[in-house]
Amino acid sequence: MKLSLLSAIAAFACTVAANPTNRTITGIDGRARTFEEVALIQDDADTNRKCHQQNGNYIGSLKAGQYAASAFHKCFRTLAQIYEFTDAVAAQNPSLVTKFAVSKSFKGKTIYGYKLSKGNKQSLYFQAQQHAREWIAGSSIVYSFASILDDIANNRPTAADSYNLYFVPIVNIDGYDMTWTGNRYQRKSANEVDLNRNWPTPNPNPYPPPKHDETYPGPNPFSEPETAGINSWLQTKRSEIAGYIDIHAYAGLILYAFGDTSQPIGGGYNAKFQTLGRGMQNVMGAYSQQPAYQLYLAYGVFPDYAFREFKKPAVTIEIVGYDFVAPASTIPTRGLEIYKGINQFAKEVTVFNGNSPITPTPKPTVRTTTRMPTTTKPKTTTRRPRAVDDAVADDDVPFLVGDAASSDAGDSIVG
Repeated sequence: MKLSLLSAIAAFACTVAANPTNRTITGIDGRARTFEEVALIQDDADTNRKCHQQNGNYIGSLKAGQYAASAFHKCFRTLAQIYEFTDAVAAQNPSLVTKFAVSKSFKGKTIYGYKLSKGNKQSLYFQAQQHAREWIAGSSIVYSFASILDDIANNRPTAADSYNLYFVPIVNIDGYDMTWTGNRYQRKSANEVDLNRNWPTPNPNPYPPPKHDETYPGPNPFSEPETAGINSWLQTKRSEIAGYIDIHAYAGLILYAFGDTSQPIGGGYNAKFQTLGRGMQNVMGAYSQQPAYQLYLAYGVFPDYAFREFKKPAVTIEIVGYDFVAPASTIPTRGLEIYKGINQFAKEVTVFNGNSPITPTPKPTVRTTTRMPTTTKPKTTTRRPRAVDDAVADDDVPFLVGDAASSDAGDSIVG
């Protein structure tokens, strides 16, 4: 769907600040771009449709042990293609993979997940793309799903040896469809609610954002069918699921409780989360780990809800990048990082939930962060963007500019 330059600008951001000197606009994510860059964002869907034409025969060539090498991963895929691929993989592995319905969308569509099981008693839960535009999050979880199945076929150790694994590739399926048919930067659901602010919290935002805001949480927790349905499904797995990961883009972070308060958790949990985060960081490359509030305060996010409700470890992975629009060539690189993170998470969960001694770890030295106040916006900060495929540059992080760095103000990088 080709848009004109003016249409692309309108779709990219409802409110922009123009700079007549260098012909840039600052979008709702706080980042200045040229008009040409904005047009390229909207052209991203067309670029990937061309990729689909060049890499269309992936179903017939699927082979156990080689799923991660499939041409499917050469492009970002539509929702129909994602389900087509995962359904085909499931059909080839009926003793390992089961498709299930986890919820419904605002438009009444079914949100599907896939259970990968070798008959373990406990499970881990992974979901991606509460925010529609974060395509690299969805592609990475599908790549991880494929890679773990490859490990099983090739007799390599994997997280599935210890846990059943639940994968929900796309939570915000309505919004995801919208990113393919008009607004590539659509973040919220089709009901214009930020799903990752719609989870319950004992610390509601003291300054609730209005409906037009990118972080509008909805009228009340679980007001949206997507989150309400996932909650209902998770409640049926209370005694089974031992840990949770929510995947977003693009800050290069492993975030853990809490996002809505700077108060310590207590009970030894702060040290446990530090140990878990450090373990994941050690295998994932250019990622840092920290409590979520140190990035900025966010209210009603999934990991806070999951940890408080189920008393099990829950983290957000913010995939490394420099923009919500990422080149398709980075899909395997980012997918491999998430795959490694998932496998390490399985190991860390066992320790977190067990009786192994936990030794407090020193503060992270890779990245310096500032704790954000609950009532005021922080000062503007600028960070250097990372190279597209540089998976080892510890100090490369995306820009945080103006409201994008504040407490749930405007459109932020993290979920």
